[in-house]
Amino acid sequence: MENNYLKKRFVSIMLFFLLFNCAPKNENLVKPREKKELSFIYNSAYAAFEKGNYNQAVDLFKIIQSDYSFSEWSPKSMLMTAYIYYEVSEYEKSLEELNRFRKLYPFSKYKDYTDYLIAMIFFEQIDDISKDQSYANSALTYFNNILKIGSSSAYYEDSRFKVDLIYEQFAGKEMYLARYYINKKKWIPAIQKLNIIVKKYQKTIYIEEALHRLVEIHYHLGNIKNAEKYTAILGYNYNSSEWYKKSYSIIQKEKYVKASKKPKKGFKDKIKLLLLK
Repeated sequence: MENNYLKKRFVSIMLFFLLFNCAPKNENLVKPREKKELSFIYNSAYAAFEKGNYNQAVDLFKIIQSDYSFSEWSPKSMLMTAYIYYEVSEYEKSLEELNRFRKLYPFSKYKDYTDYLIAMIFFEQIDDISKDQSYANSALTYFNNILKIGSSSAYYEDSRFKVDLIYEQFAGKEMYLARYYINKKKWIPAIQKLNIIVKKYQKTIYIEEALHRLVEIHYHLGNIKNAEKYTAILGYNYNSSEWYKKSYSIIQKEKYVKASKKPKKGFKDKIKLLLLK
């Protein structure tokens, strides 16, 4: 009985040595990286970021994401990586990090921050009013997400300010097109663009000019009633505006022309005048 046990023991030991010695040796095998203390890595990454060593910071933050993916510092490292990419204007990489964060942490307490940073990425790329405004539209979407949260968000006030700037951009685009149509004497599309400003962007700097251009166009088309209506609106809201003064001079000119026109005398009237002499 004892001999059988010793034999089995001997076989198992020999099998171990056999497998060990016969295993293929590969000097190029990658040894697992020794994990350093999490706080040390994060502090080192943040220190590198503050010194402007962005590549080093990103590398360290990504080590945290891979080696400590289940720690509370992993999502923070992901956001720091996204911010660094934003800081150096690598917007595509920043968006990739932020979209990955949103998928992994859909209920994160940093959701308003991710919306704000995405909005800023698009906001920074808004082009001249003569160009396509797709970036402005995208930025507006994410800023509005923050406005829906309300003043409890730390990014609420700045988001509201940025939304106003975007509306100025949209109004500027409509005015740019309106001026183009006016120069081409295409009155109908010009009126349509100006009406968009009057209805949607009343709080922008373009509202006064829009009202004046409507006065000009309607006066040119002979629609004096509408010209007077827009002059009245302009005068009521912007009495000291230079645009109102221009519109008022047009309407006063029209009244002067009407008053100075003498009615044509008929043949009978001429006869009466001759008899009175």
